[in-house]
Amino acid sequence: MRRFDDTGLWQVLKAYDNHSNILPAGLNEVLDDFVRDLHAYCREEKNIAEKTRSLTYARSELSEHLESGRFELKKYVLLRTLTKRAIYFLDSELDLIKLDLEHPERFLEFPSDNPPLARWGGSIVDLIEYAIGPQASGKLLKPSGQPMNYEESVDFLEKAFGIRINNPHDRRGKVLDRQKNTTFQDEMRRVFLGEARKRDK
Repeated sequence: MRRFDDTGLWQVLKAYDNHSNILPAGLNEVLDDFVRDLHAYCREEKNIAEKTRSLTYARSELSEHLESGRFELKKYVLLRTLTKRAIYFLDSELDLIKLDLEHPERFLEFPSDNPPLARWGGSIVDLIEYAIGPQASGKLLKPSGQPMNYEESVDFLEKAFGIRINNPHDRRGKVLDRQKNTTFQDEMRRVFLGEARKRDK
């Protein structure tokens, strides 16, 4: 497990635990160094469980300092603020881990010379719902002019938006089973009509 006790932030907190009344200058630089170390670790550590344990433990250590009440003295207001900001960055990384687990298709990496054309901001279900019409109606064509089949349309969407669509046939079936409950199509229709009304004003 990665410990952050070798960082400047932990050294500052250690000095405080030793009842030092002198806070080092450059607390902002201490935080900047911690954030750089944190981001570097999160990029390098590929084991999600290990990374989660490390960040959660670091967060608990910082929280203990805040919850102890020892930072309530006015002279330590900067140290209290520093600790809160460090916890914020730890929480941000933990939120990213959670998002990665829930939506791994949004975290695919692509070579810099072949990035996706765009990013999809909706859900995968929305994207499937969006794509069924053009593909099934034969309006989504291959460069040869032939209609794409469903597998080819999925491959196209993955490359265009930089995502991975897991179990595409199961997802398509579930979307079609809803029949009239076309949430994304309904939203797009409302948006279209809203734009049309703006032209009438």
